[in-house]
Amino acid sequence: MKKSAVVLIMFGLAFGADQITLKKPPASLGKYYPPQSNKFEYVGVMHEMSGAFYGIRLNINEGKWDKALEWANRLKDAYSRAQNMVPEWKQYFKPALADQLVRAVQAKNTDQVLNVSKDLGETCQKCHADNQIAVKLVYHYPPFANLKMEDPVEFAQLSPKDYMRKMSDSMKALRIFLIQGEVSKAREAGEAFVERVKGSQAICSKCHTEKASEQIIFNKAHEDALASIERLLKEPQPNRDAIFRAMAVIGQSCNRCHNIHLVPAMVQEAFRK
Repeated sequence: MKKSAVVLIMFGLAFGADQITLKKPPASLGKYYPPQSNKFEYVGVMHEMSGAFYGIRLNINEGKWDKALEWANRLKDAYSRAQNMVPEWKQYFKPALADQLVRAVQAKNTDQVLNVSKDLGETCQKCHADNQIAVKLVYHYPPFANLKMEDPVEFAQLSPKDYMRKMSDSMKALRIFLIQGEVSKAREAGEAFVERVKGSQAICSKCHTEKASEQIIFNKAHEDALASIERLLKEPQPNRDAIFRAMAVIGQSCNRCHNIHLVPAMVQEAFRK
């Protein structure tokens, strides 16, 4: 896979495309996002422009051309700052259009305002179409690459990816040994699986500082399922079907986490290569 782009094949999108190319965000953008900055300055300028666009439209509709001009100048200022913040994206910007919009509002020429606004908006849309998804996935989700997790079974520091692989292997081993009727080995694999599932919550607390956010993934049904697996594995002849049902509940927790974090983590990893 090339460093410069990640290609995701998508089907059934509203605009009929069957391929989206994600370009690696430029290095200069990183200084406006964590960990270099917690202020999200570039996002702030985008919101300024969006608000100014609407301020122009809203005030013209109400016949307040003086107020519309104030918002046009604010838009021009934000647009100018945005084009200088990320030099690699300078080709998307057409500052002359911002000047034309200010003059159109000054002239109170509604048709010209509409035409120039459309052209100016298209410069924003082009940049968003090329970059917004990748930027969201890279900078608006926590990076996992530098995190370490303590494996409660082997007492080793692992990357989240390696930890999840071991947890998945423990789950598969539990299922396989139960199917094969090897109870002692199933108990050993099951204990490792339960301990690793419990340990996986530690990584959540690094970002999710409120208990309520953790419970979206690790809810009461999840906790009850873990307790059920522990209890069932202690029985002389573990109820295989009951354990499988409890494992399915744990699998739902895994899916909820993956639905939030897996795709961003995959894109981030691809861009690091």
